[in-house]
Amino acid sequence: MKDDALLSMLTEWVEEAEDATIEPRKRSELDRNYYDGVQWTDAEVRTLKQRGQPVTTDNRIKRKIDYLTGLEKIKRTDPKAFPRNPQDEDASQAATDALRYVWENQNGDGIRSDVWEHMLVEGFGGAAVEVKRNRKRQVEVALRLIPWDRLFYDPTSARHDFSDARYMGEIVWMDFEVAKAKFPDSARELEMSADLQGRGQGETYDDKPRWIHGNKRKRVKIVTCWYRDGSGNWSFAQFTANVLIKSGPSPFQTEDGTACPLILVSAYVQRDNERQGVVRDMRPLQDEVNKRRSKLLHNLIARQIIMDDGAVQDERAARRELAKPDGLIKVNPGKRFEPMPNNEEIVGHFNLLADIKADMDQMGPNAALTGRAGESTSGRAILASQQGGQTEIATLLDRLRWFNIRMYRAIWDRVQQFWTEERWIRVTDDERNMRFVGLNRQVPAIELLQEKIANEPPAKQQQIMALAQQDPRSQQMVSVNTLADLDVDIIVEDAPDTITIMAENFDRVVQLAQAGVQFPPDVLIEMMPGLRNREQLLDRMRGGQSPEQAQAMQEQQELAKRGAMAEIAKTEAEVKETNASALKDISAAAKNYADARAQTV
Repeated sequence: MKDDALLSMLTEWVEEAEDATIEPRKRSELDRNYYDGVQWTDAEVRTLKQRGQPVTTDNRIKRKIDYLTGLEKIKRTDPKAFPRNPQDEDASQAATDALRYVWENQNGDGIRSDVWEHMLVEGFGGAAVEVKRNRKRQVEVALRLIPWDRLFYDPTSARHDFSDARYMGEIVWMDFEVAKAKFPDSARELEMSADLQGRGQGETYDDKPRWIHGNKRKRVKIVTCWYRDGSGNWSFAQFTANVLIKSGPSPFQTEDGTACPLILVSAYVQRDNERQGVVRDMRPLQDEVNKRRSKLLHNLIARQIIMDDGAVQDERAARRELAKPDGLIKVNPGKRFEPMPNNEEIVGHFNLLADIKADMDQMGPNAALTGRAGESTSGRAILASQQGGQTEIATLLDRLRWFNIRMYRAIWDRVQQFWTEERWIRVTDDERNMRFVGLNRQVPAIELLQEKIANEPPAKQQQIMALAQQDPRSQQMVSVNTLADLDVDIIVEDAPDTITIMAENFDRVVQLAQAGVQFPPDVLIEMMPGLRNREQLLDRMRGGQSPEQAQAMQEQQELAKRGAMAEIAKTEAEVKETNASALKDISAAAKNYADARAQTV
């Protein structure tokens, strides 16, 4: 397709996506405002101020969403790669290590948490799995969060994972100098684009904040669109205003063809394909909580009065005094001046407010999910209650889990495609258990054999290595952990709330200790959940030694004890032998003396 035709098609798609989602994006922006505590319109605030009615906000939505985001954080799990073929069983651990290395190095957990929040509030979110070069010019897999208000997609897509979308993309604003450095061949076009597009219109996709354009700062809007043809292969194009900057087939490969690096997910999809989150259904109840609470407070502090004409000298002054807790009003003699009772209205508002709060508490994270149902303090009872309460949000958690799997698979695809050179990765941050894994290695067969028999007895190792050295094939180079040749399945398992179980086990041990059962102090420290600097504390208790060093020291002390006992036994044997020899000599001397006496007599 020619550049002009391609640019025309892409421009139509972007305009189509923008026009079809104008109202849904406004509703999503309102959902975000409610989460942020902006729950009154300007007109409502003005009306309340004219009435003298307080503007109160009891942001129960934020508490609900914050609990769900916290739930995601404590349920994080690590990926595990399982081999599809028997010959890949040994190398599947290397695939697992590579996945975990990328995920931790790129803050995958943080990106997933941000996407989860966008799902709950605005209704959808996404991330990109791309590649970049580090300072050593090595290709690294890069994960990048894409805010929901920078994403556009095919409005005909109806799947929660956007798997049926023909196109999707993102709109990014950047400074002109940054854009010129990134696209040096299009500097002139970018400058023209900055003059045309450097004006905010208040829409979702416009630059933020809006005042940045009045600061004489040149900004450029870059649109990146990923689209696929009839065969399912993906291509991309980057353009600005009416200029095509870059285009071509997707550089990312999978076993099924080219791939799109964008991984999108939505919470709920309505009949007209509108995406929405959990906040949308909470908004009407939140409005009633705020307005009924405001009305209740207003009724408590405001009083209606029945009075005759001319009962007071100044009605405005009387109103001010009525608003004071110690107000004083002078009434003309013979005139009626009495407050109207509103107790029934106050009680009615109070009861309705309690009912609506109870209804709202049952939405999203309910009492069972938060572990507050019932009075049982058992950790397993709380865990069972939470698991039952998660049924209501099981659909959302399942979609988040599917998003996670797609992210892991995309990472594995990038690793297999771009990690072709030999490299070593560190798979743990524990300085005491530092472990490095070599990928795409070429080593002599005898070296690989030596690694495999490292756990055999030394005598057997020497025998095997002696035989192997006589075989000329032992010097041939073989591949170890070659990523491109591995065929694995990626599994993500949901983990139980181990913190709750650990706390329960620790409480039981403490109860046993209080009952008189003796435990070493370091055992209690090791079982205490959430204790900071636990390892340093254990080291000080053990005299600055690690568990391995303490065990080695104990073994050395045991050997020294045994050696000392052997020396004592040897000394005792020598003493016994000396005593026996001396006794033998004394017996012989006594016999000689007796024989001599007999001969004399």
